[in-house]
This record gives sequence, C-alpha cells and structure tokens, in this order.
Amino acid sequence: MKNINLITGLLLFSITSTALAGSVIGSRHDLSTAGTSQVCEFCHTPHAANSNSAISGAPLWNRAETTQTFTLYGSPTMNVATSQPKLASKLCLSCHDGVNASVTVHGNAVSTKHDLVKPPGHDAPDMTSSPNCERCHSDMYTGKRRTLVLGTDLSNDHPISIAYPTAAQDPDFYTPADAQKGWGGTSQSEIKLYAGYIECGSCHNVHNPDTAPFLRKSNAASALCLTCHKK
Repeated sequence: MKNINLITGLLLFSITSTALAGSVIGSRHDLSTAGTSQVCEFCHTPHAANSNSAISGAPLWNRAETTQTFTLYGSPTMNVATSQPKLASKLCLSCHDGVNASVTVHGNAVSTKHDLVKPPGHDAPDMTSSPNCERCHSDMYTGKRRTLVLGTDLSNDHPISIAYPTAAQDPDFYTPADAQKGWGGTSQSEIKLYAGYIECGSCHNVHNPDTAPFLRKSNAASALCLTCHKK
C-alpha cells in the first residue's frame, strides 16, 4: 500500500510540475523524510481532500485553510483597494502565517496534525526527524536556516489579493498580455495573474526552486519587479 501511495504521489507531482525546469523534490517545500516518505501529500492528497466551501477550489488540498484576519498593506499612492487574502494566497498562508488552524475537517481536529487533513502514511507527519522539522522550525536547530513566517501582519509585504490596475487607473504599470492570466501564457517562468488579481503565486512558483526564493523569474536588475512596474 505504501508503494501504491508513493506512485500516486509521484503521478500527482508529475501533473502539477509539467513544464517546470526544477523540482519540488529536495527543495525547502519537500518535507519528506524516511519516516514520512511522501512529498506531495504535505499539500495535496489523492483522496479525502479538504472539501470545505472556503477551500473547495484548491487542487486536492490536504491542509486546513487559514482562518486568520490579516493586517493589510496600505499606501496613499495605491489606486486599487486591498482585501483579505483570496483562495490562491490563502493556500500559501496556510503554512506561512505560522498559525495552526483550529478547525475540524472530516471529523478530525487538524490543528493537532500540523494542519494536515489526511496525514501522509500514518496518524501524523514525522515530527521527530531532521530535516522534516528543521524545514519549518529552523530556530530549534544549529543550522539556523531561514524560515519565512509572515505572521498575520502583511502591512510590510507586497500587497496580495489586489486587482492588477488598468492603464486608466495607473499608467505606471505595464499592460499584461492577458488581463486575467498575466504574462507568458502557460509559461511557469513569467508573472501570473489569478482572474486579474495579484496573489502570492504571481511572483512565486511553489513547485520550482531554481530561482530563489521560488521566484518565477530572476529579479536580477529588478527584472521581476519591472515586469509590472514601469519605475
């Protein structure tokens, strides 16, 4: 059964990583260990996915949705309104807000399982082996590797869940090739829009660590920033 689960996980990975130059395997998003060998199931599951209405649009999502209220970025120069994170960004924040979600999914209190709806392989993920724990709790290890926990205060981070401005709203932004999907068509190496909104995944590609930190394209000479901003 374990081999079947592993094959299923690898098939799921191959579907979600099509056309990517790099691999989530071995990256900071790979939380697997010898005790918990699955890679994909820390975010996705082929069975018993989270079907709560707030998260139902996610791809076989294996985590609880964040229930936090976030402090949003604000600036007097902004020409479009900010809002609480939408689904595409809430998926990222289900880990990166650093807060366990105290909710019940399929009758299970997921906060006791590191927010996993269906733990990979056994009752809970391996919480004793490095590098699994170290991936998120670097402060507990001598390596002191950087761990990005945004918390619930997003006021000093690039705004997310914000509509990309039109030329009429702000002429200092370039017009994307597709107003709903952004630049590059199906390319995973260009800035994406999610139904016309800027989300975490607009700049970050969670499955490809080739351009640190999981950027869709290099920001050398501010190339990533200058895809959208004229100055």
